[in-house]
Amino acid sequence: MTAMLTILVAVHSFLNYPRIVSSSAYEAAWMEPVLSGVISLVVVLILDALFRRYFSNMGLVEVFRDRFGPVVTGALSVVIALYFLVITATIMREFSENVITTVLPNTPIYIVGGLFVCAVVYVAFCGLEAIARVSFLALPVFIVGIFALCLFTINQWKPVLLLPFWGSGVPNIVWGTLDSTTIFSNIIVLCMIRIHTHDPKEFRTIGIKSTLYATFILALFLVVYHMVFMPQEANKLTSPMYSLARIIHIGRFFQRLESIFIFMWVSAAVVKMAITLWCAAYALSVGFNWPVLRPILPALGLLCFAGSLLPKDMAFVLDYLDVIVWKWAWLIEFALPMVGLWLAALLPRKGRVV
Repeated sequence: MTAMLTILVAVHSFLNYPRIVSSSAYEAAWMEPVLSGVISLVVVLILDALFRRYFSNMGLVEVFRDRFGPVVTGALSVVIALYFLVITATIMREFSENVITTVLPNTPIYIVGGLFVCAVVYVAFCGLEAIARVSFLALPVFIVGIFALCLFTINQWKPVLLLPFWGSGVPNIVWGTLDSTTIFSNIIVLCMIRIHTHDPKEFRTIGIKSTLYATFILALFLVVYHMVFMPQEANKLTSPMYSLARIIHIGRFFQRLESIFIFMWVSAAVVKMAITLWCAAYALSVGFNWPVLRPILPALGLLCFAGSLLPKDMAFVLDYLDVIVWKWAWLIEFALPMVGLWLAALLPRKGRVV
């Protein structure tokens, strides 16, 4: 579970996250994941206290069904599912665009997206335990790949690019942190799958470890990223991992290694989208009291694929992420679990959790 949730957050180092924090904090972009990680740890401790005291053997959706009744639970489940579907569709489009612009320029986007959705639906269809086990095997490869990518660019490092220390200023760092905290979606996912852990009391341990690991990976990547690229460049690069990999040049035989990192990049993306797709199906199945969730996975996968093709270009996707997802996703990830659990603790039971 820790490995799965770590990948869920750390994979943002390959996505639009470095560009967003670079545009707000400039040279101090690495501070934003650190501050966001601190906020996320506080949220984890608050949620753990609520779960331990009032709902020791339940997950988030099970709590809603037990205290709010079927109508309210159905509505909240749809909201949570839509959030995960939007995230899955957005990431699918972003990765498809990056694959096309970097390695497969002549391939139609629907071919790349179709392959993504087939892989994601298959992994999600195998179930939560399969995703967690794959993540456990993939996390060491992911970490080694990140460290290798950072170290192989050592001859390109310019530590002076990290100055001034406060970048664009403390106010911009604070506001940027509040916006970018939404990448820590591991919290709401952990709230949903809490009932499936070996011991629900491990909620705090899993949440703290996954947040700390992901924070360290993101901060390390951003430090190296900004020692190589100036803020003016970093603000415009939509594929930071590929941009770093392209400049690796250590002697005659250590160059053009981006193909190796692309495999890691795509694998991590499939794991993340499989998690979000499974969570969308799980929210609907528990919220509407369906006996199984697997039959709906292909339909949700196709819905995400269709949604990923709606934006007319990559610029629209990036603007959409900046304006809507990054600024308002905290309402679903942080506010909904905390307020929902607090209200549920004040209400009597409405039904029996099956």
